[in-house]
Amino acid sequence: MEQGCDFSLDSLNLDCLLNIFPGNLEFQQILGDIDEKIKKNASGMDQCLKELQLELNETCSDELLQDTTSYLHWLNNYDFSSTKLSSTPQGELIKFLQTLQSLLKNELNQEEIILQFLLELSSQCGVLFPRTPSGASFEFISSSSIHGIEDDTAVDVHCIWDDIRLHLRRFLVNQLQTNQETKTGTLQHQLQFKTRCLQRLFFLYPESEVLVKYQKMQNKLVRDLLQKCVQDKNDEMNFEKVVHNYKSSIPAFSAMIKEDLYILSGITDSSSVLKFINETYLNTFTEEIAILLDMFCELQFKEKTLPAVKTSKNSKKSRGMVHVGG
Repeated sequence: MEQGCDFSLDSLNLDCLLNIFPGNLEFQQILGDIDEKIKKNASGMDQCLKELQLELNETCSDELLQDTTSYLHWLNNYDFSSTKLSSTPQGELIKFLQTLQSLLKNELNQEEIILQFLLELSSQCGVLFPRTPSGASFEFISSSSIHGIEDDTAVDVHCIWDDIRLHLRRFLVNQLQTNQETKTGTLQHQLQFKTRCLQRLFFLYPESEVLVKYQKMQNKLVRDLLQKCVQDKNDEMNFEKVVHNYKSSIPAFSAMIKEDLYILSGITDSSSVLKFINETYLNTFTEEIAILLDMFCELQFKEKTLPAVKTSKNSKKSRGMVHVGG
């Protein structure tokens, strides 16, 4: 009786399973849709190749490419490293940079607009802006001069650019500090804001230099957080209370680590992220704990030696009084 019941259930499940599979007409429709999409993709790729071939014949290639096969062969064998980038005349470049410099110095609240403008020039027009370390000296020698006379215009360009990006760096760092102090908006908004500021700093300066600057900012916040756990020097040190305060600060400490992990993992490599977290948070925490323990050990030593000194002085005083009395 039980076997018959099991058989009927198995048969029912098998029928349901078979009904799920599409029939022949459904299979034909699915295959037809896939075939149509493949044809559309092939047509789109062919049109794209034709447009690239036409543009290449107009601008780059010395020889006329007749078909797609010859174009792909040329593209595969072309040495892109030999391509020369177009350059802007020095005079025009100086005028452009001087205009930006003047806007930053003489007009208020132009930093955001100029930053966005420079980013668009870089991403959409392929303009390359130098990201040399701050304070680096620039030495340019004129290639047309036999005696190697210094090219003053090239030096002027870099001096003006340095002044512009220094102004923009101060603006971005101030934004980071203000955002850290005010904590306005949602957590997601704060993370996005800090990420954008750091990405823009990466655009202006080498990544390593930006990370060092940001590390100093975060390191100060960490030390301020941990030092709040210790009582004021005018008050009596209480080990149990300090330990309790340190425990209470762990959530905030962990939140800071998580935020920087989230921000930095999206804009730099993992080795730089781990180095940053280790030096900014873990090493700083270890240093602060070591300083605290040294303070407590010193206090304990003073408390133990002070009564012994008092006892010794009192005993000497007593012996002196007895001697005089005799």
